[in-house]
Order: sequence, then C-alpha cells, then structure tokens
Amino acid sequence: MLNRRSFLAASTSAVAAAPLVYAQAKPLVRLGLVADAQYADIDPLGTRYYRQSIGKLESAVEDFNQRELDLCVHLGDLIDRKWESFDGIKKPLADLRHPIRHLFGNHDFDVLDEQKEKVPGQMGLEKRYSFRDTGGFRLVFLDTTDVSTYAHGLRDDRTFQAVRQMTALEEQGRPHAQPWNSAIGPEQMAWLKSACAEAAGKGMKVVLFAHHPVYPANTHNLWNDTEMMAFAEANPNVVAWVNGHNHQGNFGVKAGVPYVTLQGMVETEKTTAYAFADLHADRIVLRGVGRVPSRELVFRA
Repeated sequence: MLNRRSFLAASTSAVAAAPLVYAQAKPLVRLGLVADAQYADIDPLGTRYYRQSIGKLESAVEDFNQRELDLCVHLGDLIDRKWESFDGIKKPLADLRHPIRHLFGNHDFDVLDEQKEKVPGQMGLEKRYSFRDTGGFRLVFLDTTDVSTYAHGLRDDRTFQAVRQMTALEEQGRPHAQPWNSAIGPEQMAWLKSACAEAAGKGMKVVLFAHHPVYPANTHNLWNDTEMMAFAEANPNVVAWVNGHNHQGNFGVKAGVPYVTLQGMVETEKTTAYAFADLHADRIVLRGVGRVPSRELVFRA
C-alpha cells in the first residue's frame, strides 16, 4: 500500500500547478471526482494494482477534506470482485466529511447472483438513478448498468433482454458490443427526459454523470451511445457528460457538448487519479490530480 503523505504531496503540487483561467473565480458548485477505485484483495494484473486503491483513496479523501466541496462522486466500479471488497474500500470513505454519491459500474456486480440485488444498499443508494439540484445546476446520476448481462441474476428476464440487445449489436459489427458494457433502458430514459425538461423550465443547467462513456467512439461505450448523444444534443441545458469505465481516460466535444472520461484510480502502482470539478455559469474547470489532466469545459451558448 502506498504512503498517504506521498500521495497527498503529489496531489497538492499537481493542483497548484494547473494553469486555469478561472482559478480565482468562486464556483457555483464544487465537486470531488473519482473513477474506478476497483479494489480487491488480489495481486496486480497487468497495469491494475487492486490493493493500492485503498491507499490512493485515503489520500484523495484527505485532500477532499481540506477543501470546501458540495459533493463527492465515485463514477462506478468501487470494487473489482467479491462482496467483502466493499468492506475494505469503504474504510477510507468513512473519514470523508462531505456527502458522496456512488454510481454503479459493471464490476460492482461481480458478486454472487443472490448478492446482486443488495449492491445498491451496500453503496448507500435508495434509488438506482436520481438527481441533485444545487447552485443552479441539476446533477443527474445515471444507472448505465440498467440493461446489462451482469447487474441481475443469470436467469433474470432483464439479463435475457440484455443478451438479445448485445447480440443484435454484435450482428451489426458494432465494436462496443461487449459484455462489460450495457445500456440505459426505456423507463430510465423517460425519467431522464422528464428531469431535464423540468430543469430547463427552472433555468437550470444539467450535468450527466455515468459509469459508461458515449463519446468519442470506443469499445467501452454504452450500447445505446448514439441515442444518449442525440438526447444531449437536443437538450440545450445539458452542458456536459462525465464518466469512468475506460481507465485510460478520454475526452471529446460533439455538437458543443463536452464528454469527459476520468482515468481509473486502480491503474498503475504509484500514480493516483482523481479530480476537482468547479462548476461556473459558463464552464466546468476540471483540476486533475495524478493521471487526470486539467481541462476547461466551456458550455455551448
């Protein structure tokens, strides 16, 4: 396990060095972001150092606690496998003085079939998808494991539905027709449309948080990525999509909407990955730590 002090020192210098235009302006909302801690008490595999995530998350929590944040968000894959992994990775989070919102990732359901329906409770979630209004923004937390081959039991009707959807994509030769991906179902989609329309009526900007990316094109993308991008483009108050899942990270802008994939914390032995997001009236200032680059996400007019 890495030393927390060394992580924290590296974190502070990385944030201080970021040349950000809005560094002096007070944001409307401040967030702490982490993706893919993906802890398990197992040996490293390739570039993934599963046990190191506890030390990395401890350091991130220390850094978060030194700052005034409205919310922290973990973008899915809190664990890699095994039910007991939740107990291990939740220990550093117990010291967090800010509220935290977890999103579901595919690895969070890498537990026994009879345990899958208990995962939301283990992650402190009463609802699988929801939103939070603050500072003129509606922060929407999506469940991108909605239609998947892993979030429900093997013999569950929802699992059969997901297999059929993935098979159809495979027959079309779509590169993201992968079992670690999934889709947002029609019921959640109807809820999202209503939530965004209501936010627009209140003059609120919407930031969408998810585990799976939708842009740029990638083998990690949501099965219905095209549908989600079309939705974002058709709703002018949707100003950004922020996600995890692809540990290498990614970034792109399409039709004025920025799409950010945060680098996975589990990757590499000695380098962390997390970020601060300052939400302003016309942009998000992302201040990356470790492997996460700093960016300014300017909203479309």
